[in-house]
Amino acid sequence: MNDRRTCDVLVVGAGPAGSAAARAAARQGVSVLLAERRRRVGVPVRCAEYVPLPVGKYLDLSNPAITVQPVRAMRTFLPAADPKENFFSGAMIRRDRFDQELVRQAVEAGARLVTGLQVYRRTPEGIRAWDGHGEVFIRSRVIVGADGPCSQVARWMGQPPGPFLAAAQVSLKLARPLDHTRVYFDPRIPGGYGWVFPKGDRANLGVGLEAGHSRSLTKILDGFKRERREEGLVEAAEQPAGGGLAPVGGLKDLWLENMILAGDAAGTCHPISGAGVGNALISGEMAGAAAAEAAIRGKSGPLKQYRDELQALLGPSLSRAAAKRQTMIRNWNRPDFGELIRRNWIAFREYYRP
Repeated sequence: MNDRRTCDVLVVGAGPAGSAAARAAARQGVSVLLAERRRRVGVPVRCAEYVPLPVGKYLDLSNPAITVQPVRAMRTFLPAADPKENFFSGAMIRRDRFDQELVRQAVEAGARLVTGLQVYRRTPEGIRAWDGHGEVFIRSRVIVGADGPCSQVARWMGQPPGPFLAAAQVSLKLARPLDHTRVYFDPRIPGGYGWVFPKGDRANLGVGLEAGHSRSLTKILDGFKRERREEGLVEAAEQPAGGGLAPVGGLKDLWLENMILAGDAAGTCHPISGAGVGNALISGEMAGAAAAEAAIRGKSGPLKQYRDELQALLGPSLSRAAAKRQTMIRNWNRPDFGELIRRNWIAFREYYRP
């Protein structure tokens, strides 16, 4: 094996969490290798592409190369009820360019990016990976797993993937401009919802549902598209816009030996809404700082501290959401569907009551 690489911190995955981790670690002066299995960062897009305004702390949302349009509010639609509007302000982004800019900042800070590199085995001597041409051996002091909902690093830590929300979406031309996102609950979308998120004169339209029903995903998406056309919201011509899995089980155990998790690999995605970018950036930045400190000191204490601090910061809200999700799924087919959603969806006051 001729291709051998050494670093203080190996970050696996160059999504928002991984790039934030690599940037934070590199800024502390340690050597960072950022390994991304895709050949091109951010492609394909697996995101509805809405981010809340606080994400602007990590990346300039006024940059027109990244942001398509501002979002004023969210409207929630239930069967036989008036829509509920909440003033959840944010922005619709070009997620591929968003991820690429985060990676650029990590590289500028000193991280070394390698794309097309798939890690697959952890040995006492180091990490084995494949770059499409041959095997690569990586020796690192600390490993940050930011490699998404089916994280290989999480598996090394004894944590299997799941549970998931399975999602698919298309891009459609809007019949009229929208300044808000739309979320639709329907008993025919089991354990999830449909959405229409505007991007200028187009919109991302999709559905997400319990992964156990994923065989019905295409059929349910087709029905949802048809209803939005009949509503006069979108036009017929469409373009593919991706899909994927969102982890909805809440936080995993974040630390083992010299490994920590961040972003979707750590379960930071909100189990009810599916929102993940904001928490990914928070956890990534914290993980990168902890990994650098652990590498410098040669001790695991900072990694344990990261676990405890992220659990204190995000654990209660994510655990509450995961419990709400289980309640919602168990009762999905009850006749009081509207009341069920009001108790278990973030747009309604009932969600926040004990």
